[in-house]
Amino acid sequence: MLNTLIVDDESHCIKRLLYLIDRKPGIFNVIATCKTVDEALKIAQDTPLDLVFLDIEIDDKTGFDFLRQLNHISFKTIFTTAFDNYAIKAFKFSAFDYLMKPIDFDEFNETIARLNEELQSKGHNNSVESLLKNIEQEHPKLLTIPSVEGFETVLVADIVHLEANGNYTYIHTKHKKQIVSKPIKFYENLLDEKLFFKCHKSHLINMEMIKTFNKGKQAYVQMENGNQVPIATRRKDVFLKKFY
Repeated sequence: MLNTLIVDDESHCIKRLLYLIDRKPGIFNVIATCKTVDEALKIAQDTPLDLVFLDIEIDDKTGFDFLRQLNHISFKTIFTTAFDNYAIKAFKFSAFDYLMKPIDFDEFNETIARLNEELQSKGHNNSVESLLKNIEQEHPKLLTIPSVEGFETVLVADIVHLEANGNYTYIHTKHKKQIVSKPIKFYENLLDEKLFFKCHKSHLINMEMIKTFNKGKQAYVQMENGNQVPIATRRKDVFLKKFY
């Protein structure tokens, strides 16, 4: 069972989580529920934890304050929030799970199913460092890519282009290619549209990584890593307008 801590300053939100947890017997061992960051820090420092359900706004502090004050983080974090704001993008960049309040039973089940998969693959440690850096940015700079062993972080500025492969996406940097189990639409919505351009239904390119452009019948760009990426006919004029 997962040693679990709930951190939220609203009693009804704690009760909702406890209700959902009770409907998943045999998975969670709730160690404590805390209404302040200070209470949560004491529990986290004294007790081995596997999972923390962490509210973003906790009285006069935040869940990020809680994470910043821990010397070592070995538990999985699932954020809970009522605010669909800038923090959500940081969670996505950093591969953190989150639940929107009021927490829906089906969404809770989906999140716990993902958690179980990550625990079984031993890829359950979040990149807290990248999250804390990203949370301060309008456009996050670090992208966390889950792997079998855990995760890798990639500087967004180092991404040359992204290539769709069904429900998967290849992320190309100057020196390597990685595949992730998310569709390219996920990254189209996530990345800064001023920097990344969808030149084709299967391709997103970093506009700062274009080396040359060929305007022939089959237009394409050659990227800094040497790859050629097609420019769809219907996207060609939009692409060219970005340079004039």
